[in-house]
Amino acid sequence: MESIRGYTEPVTKLTAGDFESLVQLAWAEDMPNGDITTDSLFNENEQAKATLLSKDEGVLCGTAVIDSLLQRVENQVIYHAVLMDGSKLSKGSVIGELSGSLAMILKMERIMLNFLQYLSGIATNAYLVTQEYPNLVILDTRKTLPGYRKLAKYAVHTGGGWNHRLNLSEMAMLKDNHIAKAGSIQSAVSMVRKLHPTRKIELEIDGLAQLDEAISASPDIILLDNFSLTDTREAILKLRNVAPLIKIECSGGITPDKLKALSEFSAVGVSMGYLTHTVRFLDISLEIH
Repeated sequence: MESIRGYTEPVTKLTAGDFESLVQLAWAEDMPNGDITTDSLFNENEQAKATLLSKDEGVLCGTAVIDSLLQRVENQVIYHAVLMDGSKLSKGSVIGELSGSLAMILKMERIMLNFLQYLSGIATNAYLVTQEYPNLVILDTRKTLPGYRKLAKYAVHTGGGWNHRLNLSEMAMLKDNHIAKAGSIQSAVSMVRKLHPTRKIELEIDGLAQLDEAISASPDIILLDNFSLTDTREAILKLRNVAPLIKIECSGGITPDKLKALSEFSAVGVSMGYLTHTVRFLDISLEIH
């Protein structure tokens, strides 16, 4: 497969604009009428320093959100980065330091941690899987929280995984309902290719009986959905002998415990919704001095 870790253009970076609407929603959700605790106890002039600290092992991701939050508090807080996205975290790692308005630090704390913990959790998921199975192409899916798609896929890429399509506009994926509408696999692939000749086409099949027709249709990728290990082995052998330019992908409720069986097949794509929908927040805290 290509050296670029993605079927389409991978999400290699985030900008403040990618966070802006989400930060705005999070701020309104958390403080629809201010922070009654902080506003009651602290005045605007009180200053403080705080350390962003990892209490867990993993991969850091999502630090771009801090810039969005600093703008939200009108730069009354300054952030000094110690570690960048992609850095390996251990217990006690200092991620960065904040200084400025104590009230504003307290108001932005939970929103900042929610983003960092969530995206670092995804990045850590991807890192652990790709490190254990370096011969497989570990792909994400579109099983992401609404509005968080680009962020989640960036986190997968940060952890070492591959990005599948970001959205429905980037490439075609033909499934059984599409094939039924077109009348055949060949017709479905031809119809898409005629209208979108530069777009990649992935074709999902659910049994060996469809393999020959799938190969003759010449999609860019053939997805073996819920194949048994025996059928997977047979399909991969045939594809590599007959159509070596067609990429191979496996899917169907794949979790890390199922990857060991697939790891005998080098350079095979494995799409895993697990990377983004089964996420444990990484333990990151903000210690205020």
